[in-house]
Amino acid sequence: MKFRSEAGNAFDVTGLADIVSRFSVLTALQRGLALTLPLVMVGALALLLLYPPFPQLKDLLSSTFGPQFDPVLRILVSSTFGIAALLALSGYAFVYTNLVNRREKTPIVSPVLTIMVAATCFFVLVAPTDQPTLMAAISLSFGLPVALLVAITSTEVFLRLARVPALRISSKAVGHDGLIGDIFTVMPAAIVTIVLFAIVKAVLLTAGSTDTVADLNGTLAKALSSGEDNLSFGLTYIITSQVFWLFGIHGPNVLQAVQDIQTAPASVANQLAVAQGQVPEFIFTSQFFDLIHMGGSGATIGLVIAMLLLSKSPSTKSFALLTALPALCNVNEPLLYGLPIVLNPIFAVPFLLVPVTNTVLMYLAIRFGFMPPTGYEVAWTTPAIINGYAVTGSVNGALTQMLCLAVSIGLYAPFVRLSERVSNLKAEASLQGLLKVCEQDGGRYLSRRLLTRTGDKGRLALALAGDLEIAVKRKAQLFLEYQPQVCQRIRRVFGAEALLRWDHPAYGRVPPPVIIQIAEELGIMPDLGEYVLEMACAQRKGWQESVPGEFAISVNVAPAQILAGSLDRIVFDGLARHALPTHAIKLEITESTLLIPDDNAIASLERLRERGVRIALDDFGMGHTSLRYLKALPLDEVKIDRTLTLSGNREVSEHIIGSILDLGRSLAFATIVEGVETEDQLARLQRLGCTRFQGYHFARPGPPEACLRYVRDLAEKAERAA
Repeated sequence: MKFRSEAGNAFDVTGLADIVSRFSVLTALQRGLALTLPLVMVGALALLLLYPPFPQLKDLLSSTFGPQFDPVLRILVSSTFGIAALLALSGYAFVYTNLVNRREKTPIVSPVLTIMVAATCFFVLVAPTDQPTLMAAISLSFGLPVALLVAITSTEVFLRLARVPALRISSKAVGHDGLIGDIFTVMPAAIVTIVLFAIVKAVLLTAGSTDTVADLNGTLAKALSSGEDNLSFGLTYIITSQVFWLFGIHGPNVLQAVQDIQTAPASVANQLAVAQGQVPEFIFTSQFFDLIHMGGSGATIGLVIAMLLLSKSPSTKSFALLTALPALCNVNEPLLYGLPIVLNPIFAVPFLLVPVTNTVLMYLAIRFGFMPPTGYEVAWTTPAIINGYAVTGSVNGALTQMLCLAVSIGLYAPFVRLSERVSNLKAEASLQGLLKVCEQDGGRYLSRRLLTRTGDKGRLALALAGDLEIAVKRKAQLFLEYQPQVCQRIRRVFGAEALLRWDHPAYGRVPPPVIIQIAEELGIMPDLGEYVLEMACAQRKGWQESVPGEFAISVNVAPAQILAGSLDRIVFDGLARHALPTHAIKLEITESTLLIPDDNAIASLERLRERGVRIALDDFGMGHTSLRYLKALPLDEVKIDRTLTLSGNREVSEHIIGSILDLGRSLAFATIVEGVETEDQLARLQRLGCTRFQGYHFARPGPPEACLRYVRDLAEKAERAA
């Protein structure tokens, strides 16, 4: 499997990512920003329609949709990007509180209460004197740095104070409502946290700061405005902007003062020079950085193309396509928050390296006269290559952008491959974790739920659940492998067990216990079972002329299929559809089926057996099956559990196997021993009187052609021996 084949390099590939993931603050920042992805996607599309790259498109949209089109788009932008900083703060507080609660023996604070405290602290700190400034303070473009800073500090302070015994009220029986009791318990800590931020606000006001967001952004930006049009300024600006973006903060907007003081005036001066027939003077203008940011900050159109060209994951390709349209028009928040690039150490290097490289390349192209400086005003949403020509008035501008785009794709490409390796390793580890959960207590108790789990395993289980529903509905990706069942007395194959397999396009082979557990929890086990039965019947029909007439394919049946009450009808319909005799299919049930307190379900099994469909009991020997139920159930065969074939506790195992054989002779059912892997096991079991076996010693599960080949080979050997 993928994990085993690459495990030797696991630390090299995932080391830094794992280190970052151990810090709850960084994890919460990344996930808190990712929670804003749906509204960011809506805002990005609305922004593109509001500011299309070509004036003609703007006129067409307005004439098509009427005068209310622009106001609705502005409302969408203000309702998404306009409040995203506040929502990112809320997402951080929610995720971080859950992470902290998970580490404690008992939860400290309700995540909802943490959100309320953090939001209050944020408004206390940023509250300005006028409404427009307040709206800017909660927007994604300008308010995110302070929002994240407040989220981190207020959440940490509140959770630490909530642990202090002196700030916890012991009584929780307030109005007999547990939630109110929880709030009442930590109320002193919440009050103290908010008061502390009020004190910080008072200090800021005393120092003359009336607008925290504007003051912070202005201080950072003014420090970078050198006034010099040289490569040192360009690189300093681009690196600082990109570093902000690595933390999910809109770098160019935070550094708006740099544009106001230096790059925007340089743009105006160049445009005036071109209008007067003169040579533009400045290299580093606002339009220059628009040329660098092909697809948005980080030149991420190169990343999108690299993902489409190199990714083997259908979900990654789908996500790349989803973000391609905004990225073509230089809006890449959906990509940054959704991939995510924010706080992702794998993409940190190319995200910084690509803009720096492009800055140097474009600077040199202008410096040595290959392309002219920017001198024309164009919309910032103008797609790459077109933008290169339009803003310089030269084909060489477009050619330089094409070179930069090729470099961007080349620099992002190895990191796309690296990211997929990391994802595959993590997914395989999570799959193994889900498998361990399913195998607890032999996998007999469905209380070990997967879909309600938290963390990476829970997210993977939910992703698999959605894909499994689609796979069952479309009858795709799922298939059967077959393991022969051998009678050593006559040295021939008398049947084969059909084993469900799922080749997931992103995660590879999903362990069968995980498939069954998820199907049980989703309630689609009857549908999945019917599909498995249909595939088995079709295969048995295909083998009709190649196997003995008594050859049976064993199909596992879950309790949910039996409880559905229509198992007998489904089986008979499947057999009739393929013109098969009833003994061509054998149904394997688990021990938990014996305990089903449903007369209709047992009657369904009896009807099947009466008409010739054989019933086998799987994994018998290590459970708690009652002999009374065993006698009452219509059984033709019992499969002895593989745990009894192991060498450990040989004397006890042999005694149990002998007892099962005696019981079989008494109750007139046949026996098959599962899990036979060595010649020593086979010899020991034959000495006990066992004659029918299934296991790796004979053949592993494989495709139909491999199973049929084994059937023929064993038959030929038996004929030669005779």
